[in-house]
Amino acid sequence: MKLQSQQDNRQESLHEEQFLASKEYFQNLVSLCPDAIVGIARDGTIILFNEAAERLSGFSAREVINRVNIGNLFYKSMDDARELKRKIYSDDYGGPGCLDELEIEIRHRSGHRVPIRLSATLLFENGKEVGSVGFFHDLSLRKQMERELRQLSITCSLTSLYNRRHFYCVVSDEIRRSERYGRPLSLVYFDLDHFKPFNDTLGHQEGDNVLRLVATCASQSFRSHDHLFRMGGDEFVVLMVETAIARAVKAAERFRLNFNRQWAKVMPAHKSNNVKPVTISLGVAQLVEGERHDGLLKRADLAMYEAKRAGGDRLVRAASSIGHHEP
Repeated sequence: MKLQSQQDNRQESLHEEQFLASKEYFQNLVSLCPDAIVGIARDGTIILFNEAAERLSGFSAREVINRVNIGNLFYKSMDDARELKRKIYSDDYGGPGCLDELEIEIRHRSGHRVPIRLSATLLFENGKEVGSVGFFHDLSLRKQMERELRQLSITCSLTSLYNRRHFYCVVSDEIRRSERYGRPLSLVYFDLDHFKPFNDTLGHQEGDNVLRLVATCASQSFRSHDHLFRMGGDEFVVLMVETAIARAVKAAERFRLNFNRQWAKVMPAHKSNNVKPVTISLGVAQLVEGERHDGLLKRADLAMYEAKRAGGDRLVRAASSIGHHEP
């Protein structure tokens, strides 16, 4: 009998050691996991918060475990937390009781938003829900890379203005918005006078500097919510939202004069090369009812060439339709 008792005690001790070993192993896994792991009780109280969660949130485990509700920590409001809970019960995100790689944003301690991919599952004991565990994968680096790649795909690397490809995306959206809300939309098309001989004489590096100067002056002269594009070579477009042609003409003329002032500062270095100063010819058109982007662009382009034929360094207001002339 005594021997049996001793064997039982040894067996029980062995089970305890195995349990403690497995618990320690689990804790090490949670601690070393590169993704944030957050365990949540049925009432929303945080009961597990690993080191990755500390880095992701800016809070320490000591500050939040058994003290903070997940809704108050990560989300803008408790309504957001409840909406996530609704999703975990639905069939739409991996089946009832789980979420599978849902992309959302959470709040960092400093206040900025952090994009994450959330996977979560409900926890049950004896058939009764007792809480949940969530795995938060930080998407900040990926999102930053996506933004940088998109920026590279839609901008001119030399001037940092938008490129021709992006123009056709933006102008279609702005025309639809103009038609929907009855707001004016104007387009400025401009080209550099005497740029080719300047570029041929002084070289592409000096030519590139001129294009950068154009971009700088345009950014200074037009509004921050206007869209600036380098269409290619020395041709540029400015899309002026909620702007009638009278205001667009004033802004475009302000830009031309600004460029001339800036050019006067750099031109003395080139006088000995006997090159003509680079100037700008501009055409300005306002969207008319039923017009598409190609018609708007064509009218502004024709006005710009009219300015060139008149000697350049000037602005011409586009006709209201192709084939007509403005009085």
